Amino acid sequence: MGLLWGLQYIQADETTLQVVNAHKSKATKKSYIWLGVGMDKYKVVYMHYANNRSAVVASELFKGFNGYLQTDGYAGYNATVQTNDMTHLACWAHARRKFADIVKSGVSDLESKRYAQEAIILIQKLYKIEREIKDDPPEQKLLIRKEKSQAIINTIREWINTKFYKAQELAGAIAKAFVYLNNQFAKLEVYLTDGRLNIDNNGAENHIRPMVLGRKNWLFATSVKGAEAIATWYTIIETAKANGLEPYHYLKYLMTEFPYYQRDGRDIEALLPWNVSDDGVVRIS
Repeated sequence: MGLLWGLQYIQADETTLQVVNAHKSKATKKSYIWLGVGMDKYKVVYMHYANNRSAVVASELFKGFNGYLQTDGYAGYNATVQTNDMTHLACWAHARRKFADIVKSGVSDLESKRYAQEAIILIQKLYKIEREIKDDPPEQKLLIRKEKSQAIINTIREWINTKFYKAQELAGAIAKAFVYLNNQFAKLEVYLTDGRLNIDNNGAENHIRPMVLGRKNWLFATSVKGAEAIATWYTIIETAKANGLEPYHYLKYLMTEFPYYQRDGRDIEALLPWNVSDDGVVRIS
């Protein structure tokens, strides 16, 4: 995980990838692309192939990192957070999605739908504040969150306490949504403590989405080496995009310059996206 060493804030996610020769027993058995996005001054996107989704992969991937780690509710990250003394953030978008899915599903249970709509309205208030302060410096964000968002968070906590047991009686999707929100709540509050942090994990989701969309076209990798190559290419492309570079032109620049750097033994730090001058690569407007 060398690309992410020295960072203070990482968002993480993972998605499936079929690799035909990765599992001797079954060609259709799932493998995974793991993602880490460094959210500090320079954005770094790192993708890693593994043939499983176990906590062992997460522990190895983020070994030595002890800053903020933001994820969805997947429990596979918990052990590495505790071992490395990280601060674990959850994602309000995932919490909201579980209630939004109930509304979209057209369930006939009107009480479940009403609870879901109440949750969405409360969470939307948090997002309204985030839209208003998105361009503010971290110090200002921290102040406004403590002044405005904290009160809404407190209201949501009270709302959970009041409705929780009734939601469990209703069972089904609404009960699961309440359990998720309740179990994640302490992690969902963490973003209030530091203005550099985000309300959700959408930064990671945005960078893993091209992998998901691409997978619909090329379907699978044949070999482990092929899967690792896919992870490498997406790492380069998504890091370029994260730093405002047009990927094709950056790749062309990189492939042109890299042989000279190798020949001369020069430090390739100058080729990293945030060090590329405007005249070297076309930037995304």
